[in-house]
Amino acid sequence: MITLFVEENNPLTPNFYNEMINNLQFHQLTCPCGHSGCLSVHGYYHRHIKASSGRLRFRICRVKCECCGHTHAILLSSMVPHSQISLAEQVAIIHNYENSLSQDSVMNDNPSIDESCYHYIIRQYLNHWKQKLLSERISFGFIHSLIASCFSLFSCQFMQIKRIPNILFLNTT
Repeated sequence: MITLFVEENNPLTPNFYNEMINNLQFHQLTCPCGHSGCLSVHGYYHRHIKASSGRLRFRICRVKCECCGHTHAILLSSMVPHSQISLAEQVAIIHNYENSLSQDSVMNDNPSIDESCYHYIIRQYLNHWKQKLLSERISFGFIHSLIASCFSLFSCQFMQIKRIPNILFLNTT
């Protein structure tokens, strides 16, 4: 999996994702196997993200490495692999939980998130991430630093549960 870093103020929309993919210099990407310049578009699949405006449908690009033969999805850093809830929403849910705030504010801002989703995210955080963050003294202050710290220390996106190799690509402009 390859994650493209995007600033927090960029919208998580299918059009923005498509624009990022269309402007991407694929020869600059590095495969998780370590080789560069060997990735080509292999195909696409659809994925949904629950947004305040409803479910958004993304056409996710997959690339294939000529060296190792593996295929990799290309996601934005505002997405959490294998989750329909955006990174910003998950951070907001965890922030509310850690500060003993009501879940209502997050669910009112995003009607697609129900109590079941809310509690699932808290459970995944407690089971897989809380101790990791505490052990490395990582805070929720800025999503940008949270993303960078998780990739640097754990080689995956924050709240990524499946242990699939993931690389953060910073040069997305």
